Amino acid sequence: MSVSDTGRRRRWTDDEKLRIIEESYRDGALLSEVARRHEVSRSQLYDWRYRHKHGLLGSAPQFLRVLPLEDASDGSDDKPAPPAPVLTIDLGARCRVTIPSGFDMEAAARLINSLTVRS
Repeated sequence: MSVSDTGRRRRWTDDEKLRIIEESYRDGALLSEVARRHEVSRSQLYDWRYRHKHGLLGSAPQFLRVLPLEDASDGSDDKPAPPAPVLTIDLGARCRVTIPSGFDMEAAARLINSLTVRS
């Protein structure tokens, strides 16, 4: 019988990630060499750089833009009732969450937290 070590996941602090990202942008630096020196894959370093570029990496709190949709009703009685109000939360260029009225706000908060927490 043999036992092999499958390794473990490394956990990088945001400061460590930022230091490695900054190193990868220095003049003459090759991304593959920086990744190898820090024992991360090139794809991981590309991901960190993407997240940093789009403000998704860092320990500073991020503020979300909340966009409530306006009620389209003009007050006249002969028109059908407007759709229930919704709340749209813009999480950046690639993600927007729309929450209908009456939705469980605790469930919505869990969803938003899971979308905004990044490794």
